Amino acid sequence: METIELSGILGMAAIAGLASNFLVGFCIWANVNYPLPWSLTFLSLHKFTGYTAAILILLHIVLLPLDPLSKFTWGDLLLPAWTEHQPLANTFGSVALYLIGVVVISSYFKERINLSTWRVLHFLSYFAAVPLILHSIITDPKLQDRPIDWFDAEKLFVIFCCLVILAMSVYRFSTTRPKPTEKG
Repeated sequence: METIELSGILGMAAIAGLASNFLVGFCIWANVNYPLPWSLTFLSLHKFTGYTAAILILLHIVLLPLDPLSKFTWGDLLLPAWTEHQPLANTFGSVALYLIGVVVISSYFKERINLSTWRVLHFLSYFAAVPLILHSIITDPKLQDRPIDWFDAEKLFVIFCCLVILAMSVYRFSTTRPKPTEKG
């Protein structure tokens, strides 16, 4: 397996993790009172999916310069606007990375910062969804600058994950928060 292919697989796993994270976050927001197995809570599942997605994103990125065919340098990872292949798609990916990074780091230090500040920073995840979706859909996973293959199974999977993120975001901001239900 080529390094660039492994990077693409990790990217797909990362977007699946982020879609799961949005879904679990939505369950927390909606006060879903559904029993989870193994003493899991929605909050612990939300942290797990978030940190897992963040690790997968980092692995997805770090593998790129290791493949000589990608023609990525380590500097391209920070400022990809001038990369040889797909600079716009890669710039969208970087913007999403930076915003998600702020969300992950602020979540790690949640107990040490003001709750209202943390909430504002956490809402960046919704803004990160836009460049993330654009990056995920318009990127050619082989970095060959091919047109989008809308019927490729991997692209359809990515689009499905993007639709989950988009649907959860739209619903979240178009409705009022449900009242907590009593256990009983």
